[in-house]
Amino acid sequence: MKENTGKTKYILLGLLAHQPQTGYTIKKAIEYEYSHFWQESFGQIYPTLKQLVKEDLAVIMEGQESDSTRGQKLYQITEKGKKVLITWLEQAPEIEKLRYELLVKVSFGEAAEPKVMLEHLDDFIKRNDKNIREMNFFLEELSKLRLQGDDHTYKELTVLSGKYFYTAMRDWALEAKHIISERKVDPS
Repeated sequence: MKENTGKTKYILLGLLAHQPQTGYTIKKAIEYEYSHFWQESFGQIYPTLKQLVKEDLAVIMEGQESDSTRGQKLYQITEKGKKVLITWLEQAPEIEKLRYELLVKVSFGEAAEPKVMLEHLDDFIKRNDKNIREMNFFLEELSKLRLQGDDHTYKELTVLSGKYFYTAMRDWALEAKHIISERKVDPS
């Protein structure tokens, strides 16, 4: 189970600030747009939506069901919800916590054959290359939207961060492979 950071409330308010949504469309938006750096489960989304309504931060839009909502409740942010979202946006973010099992394994790498670490690094490079291609695709799509007069500057900045992050991690892995490959192994 994913650790509950207490931020689900703000993530949902941010998504509802864009447009009214159902729990299902919120989950899909998180999977599509934010999965590289944020995850939320249905088990976090639905109770939080209930709580947002209870706290008058969101309302259920009555009579707004359509084919796209499949009979689900459609939630909309309230003015009070917008104020709570703005207050959270103005606060300094918590310091990020990085967890990469690969880095732990590399730090203990002398206990394994070099080829094991090289294989792990090859897999890591492939994953980062895939992520970089995804970020480039998203940047192209956002550029097309900008040409149509649809401004998504902040989404573009988020995607750009992902592109730079994955590029840096891939470049580190390439250098790590080079260092391991060039390292003289003591035959004892």
